[in-house]
Amino acid sequence: AVKPPPGPLLITISLNKQRLTLYSNGAPIAHAPVSTGTPSHPTPTGIFSVIGKERFHRSNLYSNAPMPFMQRITWSGVALHQGVLPGYPASHGCIRLPGNFAQYLFGVTRMGARVIITRDEPTPFEIAHADLFVPKPKASEEPIEPNRPAGQVQAGPVKIAESDHPATTTDALN
Repeated sequence: AVKPPPGPLLITISLNKQRLTLYSNGAPIAHAPVSTGTPSHPTPTGIFSVIGKERFHRSNLYSNAPMPFMQRITWSGVALHQGVLPGYPASHGCIRLPGNFAQYLFGVTRMGARVIITRDEPTPFEIAHADLFVPKPKASEEPIEPNRPAGQVQAGPVKIAESDHPATTTDALN
């Protein structure tokens, strides 16, 4: 089994660049080329979660095609999986990954892992606001502000993804 990197994982996919970036704790830790959907079978854009995982799956829709290391992100058939990478969009909506990377990603992700698909390359950045939720520090941690009144928690950075284009969600079949 592959040991997951520390911290929350985020998978981003740029349709224009045909590239996946894996983030851990908001920092990029791996990149991989991908092959996404064609114009007639587009890969949906938006924010998704891994909702199913199978080490070896066969397509229910396309001639029983093999889909090793499949991680489903929609109930209508869109998934990340090992596949052929011709260097351009060529799938029926899925995100095809190189073999070794598909196996690695399958090993480090868990159900519920966040997947963001955008046209351009999304970039996480920090935001802070006094009204945002921030967990209370553990008793063993030093307070962020030594002079703040008891019971008040200082707002900290929150990671989000940004894209030049608004996200739209359309389901595609694979």
